[in-house]
Amino acid sequence: MGNSVKIAISIPDKDYKDLEKVRKEKGLSRSAIIDEAIQYWLKSKQKRQMIKQYQEGYKKIPENISDLKVFQKEQLQVLDSKEDWS
Repeated sequence: MGNSVKIAISIPDKDYKDLEKVRKEKGLSRSAIIDEAIQYWLKSKQKRQMIKQYQEGYKKIPENISDLKVFQKEQLQVLDSKEDWS
């Protein structure tokens, strides 16, 4: 794990039991399963922030009707192509 810091936490008994069950099924140490959960949470937080920025960008500069017509035309050309999608 490289540089690590040891911490002590308290969690509800039910959460502990659920965590232990998953940890044992995955064959991970407590530190590894907690680190995996933290990494997942951080990535989720980053993804939500990126979505928020994306939405704010569209609010500032929304698509106009001519853009939408071009997108629609291109989509129809792709769907009408003879390409095998299976």
